[in-house]
Amino acid sequence: MAELDPLLRLRQSIAANEAPITTISSDPTSDPTDNLALATHLQFSNPQYSYPLDTPTRFISSDKAVDLRSIWFAWQKKDVAIPDYIASAQELNEELASKDGTSKVQNLVFVERLDLITWLEGASEESEYIKGLESDASATRSAQVASGAAGGVSTIPSGGAGARGGRTVDPRLQEIYDGERRMGDRNSVLRGIKPT
Repeated sequence: MAELDPLLRLRQSIAANEAPITTISSDPTSDPTDNLALATHLQFSNPQYSYPLDTPTRFISSDKAVDLRSIWFAWQKKDVAIPDYIASAQELNEELASKDGTSKVQNLVFVERLDLITWLEGASEESEYIKGLESDASATRSAQVASGAAGGVSTIPSGGAGARGGRTVDPRLQEIYDGERRMGDRNSVLRGIKPT
């Protein structure tokens, strides 16, 4: 089975009311822990898969990828006021520094945190802070090539003997044009047309 994106997996588990658990190893039988300073993996139940908490995600803050630990921490503290969230983040960072000194929870600003939470809840389909998946990027590129907006083979009008100097108009478009009101120049509009 192909590995799913950790952010997408987290969103799907939240939608299914199957919250992942934090564990101290990648082993599915390992004991869960509520302490994010001790935890090393985030384990999902359906299908069973475990991600290291230091895995970078597609969520971008200050031009760098936010790790899964910071995303999970923000989700756990979604109902907490901003000052309490910041204090909890500092407290967790102190615990992490005393443990190994390399891990750190990134403190998300209010707008980023709000955007992340609404996306994880499923209240919004897009987020300006989440990069698209590679499959989304290739689909967009294919659509641009198909529409002629980018890449592909450009069309060149032929200048053969049968080519007309004017442009051809779609018959449906011509029907719309025929139904439009004709406008004259300024004098005709002001004075009207004299009968001949």
